[in-house]
Amino acid sequence: MTNRHSEVRNIASRAELDNVYDMLGSVFPVGRDFFQKRLDYDSTYDLSTTWIAEQDGNMAATIQVFPYVGRVGTAAMKIGGIGSVATLPEYRGQGHSRQILQRLTEWMEQEEYDLSLLFAEIHSFYEKSGWNIVLETMYELKDVTRFADVEATGIDYDIVPFDPSYTEAVACLYEQFNAGRTGTVIRPQSHWHNRLNWPKWDEAKCLLAKRNGKVVAYGLITAPEQDGTVYVDEICYRLGDEQALIPLFHTLVGQYSGVTRVLANVPEDHALTGSLLAWGAVKQTLPYMMWKIIRFQSLLGKLSDVFQHRLANSAIYAEQSLQIKWECAGQEAYLHYAEGQVRIESAPRRDENYFNICLDQDEFMRLLLQGYDESVSAAQYSSVLEVLFPKQAFVFYLMDRF
Repeated sequence: MTNRHSEVRNIASRAELDNVYDMLGSVFPVGRDFFQKRLDYDSTYDLSTTWIAEQDGNMAATIQVFPYVGRVGTAAMKIGGIGSVATLPEYRGQGHSRQILQRLTEWMEQEEYDLSLLFAEIHSFYEKSGWNIVLETMYELKDVTRFADVEATGIDYDIVPFDPSYTEAVACLYEQFNAGRTGTVIRPQSHWHNRLNWPKWDEAKCLLAKRNGKVVAYGLITAPEQDGTVYVDEICYRLGDEQALIPLFHTLVGQYSGVTRVLANVPEDHALTGSLLAWGAVKQTLPYMMWKIIRFQSLLGKLSDVFQHRLANSAIYAEQSLQIKWECAGQEAYLHYAEGQVRIESAPRRDENYFNICLDQDEFMRLLLQGYDESVSAAQYSSVLEVLFPKQAFVFYLMDRF
């Protein structure tokens, strides 16, 4: 139970932000500077995204919202990333963090967020507040000797370290590679200059592949964990230069000694996937990503053009009309498709016959991010669900995590 003299609110001053930094530094071993550098070097940061719970006038707990715009196909969603969740030891077990999460959900709805995302190992705590796990895929390579003989340089490719003069080239490559790729963050120009000062960037290494002086691929690798695990992340490349990926990957892993395990965070349709499997990599599913639907109707509304394109290109539904009542996460919305146009509305139309698709939140999020599979409970609607939510290669890059 929370003390009756508790209050939940967002902070109102830089002095309160400094107190939040002190709290985070005392709770997490990474220290105060890790959190301060992340927010102080974010040109879009706003005090309203930092939330606290006070008990008897003392700061007891804090949670940070990291706003971003993410892709679902070609649609753009406003997403609230949840991070920096901390409670001082003397106030734990009193419900402060749960109270903040409840108030944050209300605030995100008011601020017109569509979804919320967090990464956690303690799932039950966040599930009670409405977030659900959606598994993500990575490729695990345990025997790093399997590719030890791969040449570190390729014909016409030079592998060089990143420096700030390459920022624009890397940003352009990221956008070209990830346009329409579900899960990826739409990064404004300011993001690329901000991130050069973030602790996660300092702790990672970035290498580029160049051909004829032009950057054609880049990749990131994290510093080894205690067990020798590294993450190879965000390997983006220009179409036609797939041959750069093997020397780039090889040189990335060679940046550190004592590497015993590599987790490659690449989507299934990545040009490197076949080589990883040939080297003995195994597909792994990781249970850290948790999602919550904030505004269901708004989310579907932003997908209307995506749905329209998919239906119009379907051999089954292109010339038909559809009326669907969607129910999910205690919310509902109505899809109308006629004469090649999709409309999403908040209430049913008179004299229309709808078929009802009722989905759990975790089912809908799997549809949205990964596409239809037979585990979805509404199997009687499989044909339309396969059209509206085709299989897609989802990825969320480690550098964007909060």
